[in-house]
Amino acid sequence: MNAKHRTDASNDELASGLRRLGAMDPGPDFAARVMDRIGAAAPLPGPKRRMARVIGWLTEPRTIRVSPLGGLAAAACLLLALGLFFTINPGTGSGRTPAGLSPVTFVLAAPSAREVAVIGSFNGWKTAGWTMRNDPATGLWTLTTALPPGSHEYVFLVDGTTPVTDAAAALSVDDGFGSRNSVLLVKNGDGAAL
Repeated sequence: MNAKHRTDASNDELASGLRRLGAMDPGPDFAARVMDRIGAAAPLPGPKRRMARVIGWLTEPRTIRVSPLGGLAAAACLLLALGLFFTINPGTGSGRTPAGLSPVTFVLAAPSAREVAVIGSFNGWKTAGWTMRNDPATGLWTLTTALPPGSHEYVFLVDGTTPVTDAAAALSVDDGFGSRNSVLLVKNGDGAAL
């Protein structure tokens, strides 16, 4: 049996089925039954607005497959972007200090601490971006940054809860809550700090 004969047989079978269907009596209440079933079904969702569709597309979890070569290309692009960022913003890690700021290194000996951040008047007393690096061999926590000239109050925040004054600071002031803040004086221009 070739393809033409199979097509003809399928067409004949379909025509026969349609003729049998036409001879069936759906009953006098056919339209009412159809309308009842349509009315019982959940309403169809309305058209989504464009922004809702975009948000839905952005928040919908999906699997992204990347070939090893594509992963290498993405990593190269990321490294290039980081290199451009540090070239444009030299004070954020390239070792050069931005104009008008002086380099400052904070150091705290806290070998049993899990995390230490420096908070002060120069960062709004917030820890984000001011976490210090730990040297497990020495137990020293350090952070090097650049600050503008002037007087800066600060403390070390150990394990996110315990404020600790800098024992190496020459000055401290009352914080107004019964404790003390260390004071750092940054000189103008030559990068020196007291």
